[in-house]
Amino acid sequence: MTSGSSCQPWAVSSFFTYTHNLESATVKFEIWDTAGQEKYQSVCHLYYRNAHAALLVYDIAKKETLKKAKLWLEELEKKFLPDEIVIALVGNKTDLAAEREVTTEEGAEFARTNGLLFMETSAKSNHQVNDIFMAIVQELLRREKEKASAPSPHERSTIDLKEGTPKRRCCWL
Repeated sequence: MTSGSSCQPWAVSSFFTYTHNLESATVKFEIWDTAGQEKYQSVCHLYYRNAHAALLVYDIAKKETLKKAKLWLEELEKKFLPDEIVIALVGNKTDLAAEREVTTEEGAEFARTNGLLFMETSAKSNHQVNDIFMAIVQELLRREKEKASAPSPHERSTIDLKEGTPKRRCCWL
C-alpha cells in the first residue's frame, strides 16, 4: 500500500491507495482509515457514500474492538441496501495470538450471521492483508457477473468492471 495525502486531515486518520491488476479489470482501492475512532463516525458517510466495499477491522487482542466493529456495521446498514456493498470483517493482529481475546470462531460466526466476508490478518507481518483485498475483488466480480446474467429493471450495477475502469472505493473502518 502506498500512503497518500488525506482529503480532510481533521476527518480521516490515514488515506491509502491499493491497485490490483486483473485480466478483466484494474481495481484501485481508495482506503480511508478511521482507526475506528468515534470522532470520525459523524463524517465518515461522506467518504463511504460511493463505496463498493468496506472493511470492518477489529483487534483480536481487544474484545471491545469487535463491539465497535458491530456498531460500524449498523452505521453501514443505515446507508446501504444489503447487496449494494461488500463488507468484510477483519480480525487484525494475529501476530498477537498469545494475547487473543476474540476467538477466530467468534469473529467467523459474527461474519456468517451478518453475511460478511471474514478473514484474520496481521498488518504488522503482512499476513493475509493482500488476501482480504483479493477476496473483496472476487466477491465484487461474482456479484457483477450474477447481475449481468439475471438483469432486473429494479437493480442497478454497483460496479462497472469494464477494462479501463480504474476506480473502486473502499472504506477501512
